[in-house]
Amino acid sequence: MPFPTDGERFATLRTLREKGGEVSEGPRIVVLGSRGSIPVSGAEFVRYGGNTSSFALASDDQIVGFIDAGTGLIAHAMHGLELSPSIDVFLTHYHWDHIQGLSMFEALWSGDTEILIHGPGGPERSLNSVITPPWFPVSLANAGNVRFQTIGRPVEVRGLVVTPFEVEHPQGAVGYRVNGPLASVAVVTDHEAGTERDASITRAISGVDVLVHDAQYTPAEVAIRRGWGHSTWEGAIDAAEAAGAERLLLTSLDPRTTDDDADSIVALARRRFPNTDVAAPGVVVPL
Repeated sequence: MPFPTDGERFATLRTLREKGGEVSEGPRIVVLGSRGSIPVSGAEFVRYGGNTSSFALASDDQIVGFIDAGTGLIAHAMHGLELSPSIDVFLTHYHWDHIQGLSMFEALWSGDTEILIHGPGGPERSLNSVITPPWFPVSLANAGNVRFQTIGRPVEVRGLVVTPFEVEHPQGAVGYRVNGPLASVAVVTDHEAGTERDASITRAISGVDVLVHDAQYTPAEVAIRRGWGHSTWEGAIDAAEAAGAERLLLTSLDPRTTDDDADSIVALARRRFPNTDVAAPGVVVPL
């Protein structure tokens, strides 16, 4: 199928509507990228996208923040959204597929936008150690418009309350719950379901309207990848049911998962949880 235009993509992917009404131009999350591990491209990855994890927090026609800064970060302009003069970036962790977009984020180097980067366990140290020569031509430490803050408590961003909670992932990671005036969304990009951590996550995301949850592996694959920090669509459904979520978006797709593979996963998932889809680029979730 031909790649849809921006207008077509928004029309076909806006399946997440507040109680059957149209998505407003008010507070919302826009999916920019949901691929795990590495970006991919090609005819087999058109419908569900190839960019790695990034979700825009938008209000009206401006982006006021991001959750994660994978390669999807630099695709924000294609969705018709401009950057606010100041933005908050909430990182779940520092694995490369969640921060690579920062290195090529024009606003970071131009100095035109004030950027506050939130993350667990010391974001300044972690990011300055990788966005720097010899791994990158210039150093993040030279970007004068960037500040850092270790996340540990709720943060208010233009009427949205962003609350972190720990998830199960190598070297540690967090998920985020975003409470808006109309709805709440939990973003759990990298998490291995089926551990003792599940109980605390359920408490953190209880009652959310929409859950965005890791589903990188199939049930067969996860059996030989224990400890790698990722879930299956079955684990994602377990989390959605435990939290009482109304809708589920699968994210962190494995780079080998083609569009047809994703279709098959969604079909299986909908037998248990009908309101399941993939967090494809352009999907809009009202807040």
